[in-house]
Amino acid sequence: MGRAHLETILFVDDDPELREIVAAALTKPGYVIVTAPDAYEAVRILAYNRVSLLITDIKMPGVNGFELARQARALRPNIQIIYLSGYPIDNPYGGAVLKKPLRMGDLLAEISGRRF
Repeated sequence: MGRAHLETILFVDDDPELREIVAAALTKPGYVIVTAPDAYEAVRILAYNRVSLLITDIKMPGVNGFELARQARALRPNIQIIYLSGYPIDNPYGGAVLKKPLRMGDLLAEISGRRF
C-alpha cells in the first residue's frame, strides 16, 4: 500500500557525511529528504516547503536545535521534531532525543512510529 503523497523530512546537521548517510537511508523507504547544514538554511527551507518532520542536531554552530525547533513551529505549527545529540541532555521541550552516533535502525523506528 503506497502513501497518498510522499512525506518531506528536513534533516539538519553540520556534519556533511552524516547528512549524506541519513539522506540515503531515508530515501529508500520513500520519504523525500531535504538537508541543511545549519539552522539558517533550515529556516529558509521551512519557509518555502511543506515539511512534515524536522530532524535536527541540538549542538550546532550559531543557532542550536532547540531554537531551530521553536522557529520551525512558528512557520509550521504541525511539524514533528526529532532531536539528535552526542551528549546526555534533558529536553525541556519534550519529544524524542536520539543519541549520536546515530543508529539508522533507531531513527527509522522513531520515524515509522509517527503519523504524518
